[in-house]
Amino acid sequence: MIILFIEVLIIIVLAMMFSTLLIDQRKNRAREMRVIKLKGYWDGGERRSTDRLNLSLEVKYSLNGKTDDVKTVDISAKGIRLLMDEKIEKGTAMRLDIKLPGQKRLVKASAAVVWTAESKEDEKFSAKRLFNTGIKFHSFQKNGEKQLFDFIYSLQPQKSQD
Repeated sequence: MIILFIEVLIIIVLAMMFSTLLIDQRKNRAREMRVIKLKGYWDGGERRSTDRLNLSLEVKYSLNGKTDDVKTVDISAKGIRLLMDEKIEKGTAMRLDIKLPGQKRLVKASAAVVWTAESKEDEKFSAKRLFNTGIKFHSFQKNGEKQLFDFIYSLQPQKSQD
């Protein structure tokens, strides 16, 4: 009888130790867990309001009386990413003359820099530091916006209607 009592007592003590260990482990996990707030949801699709085309086009930009030739990395009807050899500050206004293949008239636009990041991909090919520069179009001369939109639309694969 005493042996049975001791065995039950040992089982109770072990159960209490085990439950204390589990409770302590849960508290530690809760302390390590970080709480974040999700402001939006992205399902992996394009988040921009217009599709972008990875396309290298000739662009002449004018900035503070200086004019230079650069190439595009990608383009949409709302903005353009240029590969530049200088870092231009966010908010800087500029004029762009975009040469579209097969078209005589340049697309002329006023725009502003929205972001700049050093280009890592082109380090091995160039002795200069290069910068990817995101630019948002603000206005176009004449029918420039329509000309650009039609050009981009003509190159996009047509989506099937399911």
